[in-house]
Amino acid sequence: MKPFQSMPWHALIWRQWQQQIQDQQLPHALLLTGLAGLGKRTLARALAYFVLCTNHQGQQSCGHCRSCHFIEAGFHPDLLILEPEAEGKAIRVDQVREMTTQMQKSAQQGGYKVVLIWPAEALNINAANALLKTLEEPEPLTQFILVSDQPSSLPATLRSRCQIWPIAPPSLEQGEAWLKHQLSEEQQPQVLLKAAGGRPLAALKLATPEAEERRHLLGQVMESLVRGVNPIEQAAKLKNLPLPALLNSLQSWLADSLRFGLLGETSVQDTRQLPLYRQLYQLLGPRSLLNLEQELQAMHHQLHTNPNVDLFLESLL
Repeated sequence: MKPFQSMPWHALIWRQWQQQIQDQQLPHALLLTGLAGLGKRTLARALAYFVLCTNHQGQQSCGHCRSCHFIEAGFHPDLLILEPEAEGKAIRVDQVREMTTQMQKSAQQGGYKVVLIWPAEALNINAANALLKTLEEPEPLTQFILVSDQPSSLPATLRSRCQIWPIAPPSLEQGEAWLKHQLSEEQQPQVLLKAAGGRPLAALKLATPEAEERRHLLGQVMESLVRGVNPIEQAAKLKNLPLPALLNSLQSWLADSLRFGLLGETSVQDTRQLPLYRQLYQLLGPRSLLNLEQELQAMHHQLHTNPNVDLFLESLL
C-alpha cells in the first residue's frame, strides 16, 4: 500500500508542518483556506494520516502499520470526519456534540485523535459555538484540521483559535505538469486548467463526463434565456443538477463575460464558452453582469437554509 501524500504544490507547507511536528509545536487546530480545487482536503488527509501513522517513513506515513491499514480500509477508530449530511446542507450542533463526546474518550490506538471538518463554513451558528468551546479546551493529543473555501464566513472567534494556512495555486507549469499525468492530450489539459482558474483538481473534475454533460445542459438553458424563453420552463431542466456546482458555473460564466467585454477574448478562463460570453455581454453590459454576479454570491448563502429546489431554480433563472 502506498503512503498517503499531499500534492506537489503543497511541498513548502508540508515541510513547515514537519518542522513543527519535530519541534512538538504543531498547533492543535489548523484552518486550511483557499479556492476550491487546490487539494486542501487531500492535504488535510495527508496530515491526518501522518499524525495517526505509528511508523513514519521520513516525511510520509508508512502505508504499512496497523493505523495505515485502518485508513486504507476506510475506517480508523481515532479519525472523525465532520461534514454535512448532504452537499449544501449545514453541519449541525448535534454533530459537533457527538464529536466532542467521542474525542473525550481515550484513543483506541494509543496515539492521536484527529478531527477533519469540511467545509468549515457549513457550520451553523450553534455548531460553531459548540466547536469553539472544544477548541478553547482541547483534549490532550487531539488534532483538529478545518478546511474552508470561504473562511470569512466563519466567526472571527473560531478563526482566532486556529493557525491559518492559506493554500495558493501552483504555478502554471507545475499545474500543467501534474494535470498532464492525469489526463490525455485529447482532453486538453491546458484548456481545462485555464477554465478552472489554475486549480488542478477543479480542472480534473471538468474532464469528467458528468461535468461535460452539465456544461452542455447549462449552456443550452442560458442560450434559451438569451432568446427570451420562459425561465420557469428552463428551470425544470436543471432540477437534477447540484445547486452549489450550478451556482459556481454561472458565476464563472458571468465573470468571464465581463472579462470578454472589458479585456477581450484572451482574458477569459473558459474559452469553450466564448459564443455565450459574446451574447451575454451584448445583451446585458458590464453593470448588469456585475449585479447578477453579486446576486448569485448572495444565493450561495441560501443553500445552507435548505431551500425549495424548484423555487430556488426559478428565482435563479
